[in-house]
Amino acid sequence: MIRTNQAGQVLVTMAVGLVVLLGISGLAVDIGVMRYQRRLEQTAADGGAIAGALDLSFGSGVAIGARNRSSQNGYTDNNSGAGCVGGAVGCISVAVNNPPSTGPHSTGASANAYVEVIVTEIQPTYFMKIFGITSKPVVARAVATNISGGTNSNCLYTLGAPTSAIVGIDATGHAQIVAPNCGIADNGNLDTTGNSYRIQSKTISVSGACIGSHCGSPDVTCTAYPNGTCPTIGTAPATQDPFKSLTPPAQPAYSSSCPAVPPAGACDFVSAAGSTLTLQPGTYNSITIGKNSNLTMAPGIYYINGPVGGSGAGLNFNGGGTLTDMANPGVMIYFTNGSTINKAVGGGNNPDITLDPMTTAESSTYAGILFYQDPNDTAIPYFGGDNNSTFNGTIYMPSATITVYGNGTETFNGTVISYSLATTGSPVVTFGVSPAGVPIPALLTQPVLVE
Repeated sequence: MIRTNQAGQVLVTMAVGLVVLLGISGLAVDIGVMRYQRRLEQTAADGGAIAGALDLSFGSGVAIGARNRSSQNGYTDNNSGAGCVGGAVGCISVAVNNPPSTGPHSTGASANAYVEVIVTEIQPTYFMKIFGITSKPVVARAVATNISGGTNSNCLYTLGAPTSAIVGIDATGHAQIVAPNCGIADNGNLDTTGNSYRIQSKTISVSGACIGSHCGSPDVTCTAYPNGTCPTIGTAPATQDPFKSLTPPAQPAYSSSCPAVPPAGACDFVSAAGSTLTLQPGTYNSITIGKNSNLTMAPGIYYINGPVGGSGAGLNFNGGGTLTDMANPGVMIYFTNGSTINKAVGGGNNPDITLDPMTTAESSTYAGILFYQDPNDTAIPYFGGDNNSTFNGTIYMPSATITVYGNGTETFNGTVISYSLATTGSPVVTFGVSPAGVPIPALLTQPVLVE
């Protein structure tokens, strides 16, 4: 009888099994790593699509905005958006397509309203090299669009280049800038040279630099990421003007409330001290709320056209007076030719100003806009005094430095767009979203993900 020697077969079988098990384990590890990387890429793709969609309303900068936002999330394009086809490990592609290249929003009359971002990175493998696979592409895709009149995530935009600052607080000031439920988008620098102030916002994005030594907690805080980086410095792209396509209102006839009209005289309206009366819309050269007077604005557009023959300009206060409106359908005050608001005094026991914007019933073009200052008008608007004022609706002063000072409380419920913002003294400046019933201008858009 011949017996076959089978010694060592178990060892061979175990060796083969271990190779298979290692291969399966390696495959699982590599797939896990790639899934993790894909989650990171998806964040970059989502952010890029939202940034690109937001730039749709500006008419340019879609690809630049999307790629910059993707870069901020860790994925900087080095392949010109070509998809890294045949690329080596480390190749990153951020393809931006408007309209999308595929999917339900790639065709049709509204296709150009959608932005697609595809992030691709060639990732190295580890255990899969056993099978000759040394790298694999990892891909994430997102599509976003804009909703007109949406609730924008930012309630304060400053448009000035980094030579300007979002805040200029003097060294003895105790100013507070508070926006806990919305963001601040600053195209300039963040000036923190004060020594006793507070800035709090949901998010703070600064395109320029932080000036001073008070650039972080506890002086500057963000409610959206209290334990993360705040503010975010050196962000891009630069904040663009969401209202740059807005057409100024045509100059209406002089108001029936004018004491005189050109050429006989300037329309410089002044309410008598201690009086109570209602003002009618139309063109003015200046409006002055007299001492301790109570002035109500009837609904409509108030077009303040600046000085005529040495007359006054803008919206002025003599102290102790109040200014309100009839709330619905509200007012819009347009400043041009060197006019602006000069709320430089306070006093009295009531809030100085409580104003609401126009609604669509009055004007669909300017619905939701409370103050609109001509982009060619750089006169400095002053909001100050020792009392409280509330402004509901959008304030658009793109070439002006809004200056808030004094010891009062100024509340802006709605988006504020200015060249820059300066605060001195000890004011409490609160920025918030538009209250219920106040329309949001159609030019303010909300980017949303749809794929």
